[in-house]
Amino acid sequence: METVMVTGASAGFGQAMARLFVEKGYRLIGTGRRLDKLEKLGQELGENFYPLQMDMTSQESIDTALASLPSDWQKIDILVNNAGLALGLDKAYEANFDDWATMIQTNILGLTYLTRQILPQMVQRQSGYIINIGSTAGTVPYPGANVYGASKAFVKQFSLNLRADL
Repeated sequence: METVMVTGASAGFGQAMARLFVEKGYRLIGTGRRLDKLEKLGQELGENFYPLQMDMTSQESIDTALASLPSDWQKIDILVNNAGLALGLDKAYEANFDDWATMIQTNILGLTYLTRQILPQMVQRQSGYIINIGSTAGTVPYPGANVYGASKAFVKQFSLNLRADL
C-alpha cells in the first residue's frame, strides 16, 4: 500500500485530498499545525491516516515531525505540497511585511525544504511523485496579490525545474 503525505491536511483542499486518498486505499500522513484538527480527522478516517503536527514555517518543526514518524510510515511514495496561505490584499506600499514573510516562509521555503527532505528517498528508490499545489495567482496578477502571486509563480517554476532534474 502506498503512503501519501499531504501538507495542510487539517482544512480545505488538504482535508478533502486526505479523505479522497484514504477512500481510494492509500495510507495518508496528514500534516498541519493544528494537531487537534488532524486527530479529529484521524478518528473519521481510521488506521490508514496518520496525523503529524508540522509547521511549514519552521525547518526544525519539519525535521522533528519527519524524525517522529514510525518506521512503517517513513517511506513516502507521494508528497502533496498543499500547505500555503494568502495574507492581506493590501497594495504593496501598504502591505504588512510580516504577512509577506509568513507567505514566503510557508509557500516557498517550507515547500522547498520539505521537498528536499523527502526527495532523496524517492530518487534512491527511483520511484515517487511530488505534487505541488499552485494557484492561478501565480500567472494572473490582481491587486493585492503581490507576494502571494509571486510565491505561487515560484511554485510553478520550482515544479518545472524539479521535473527537469528528475
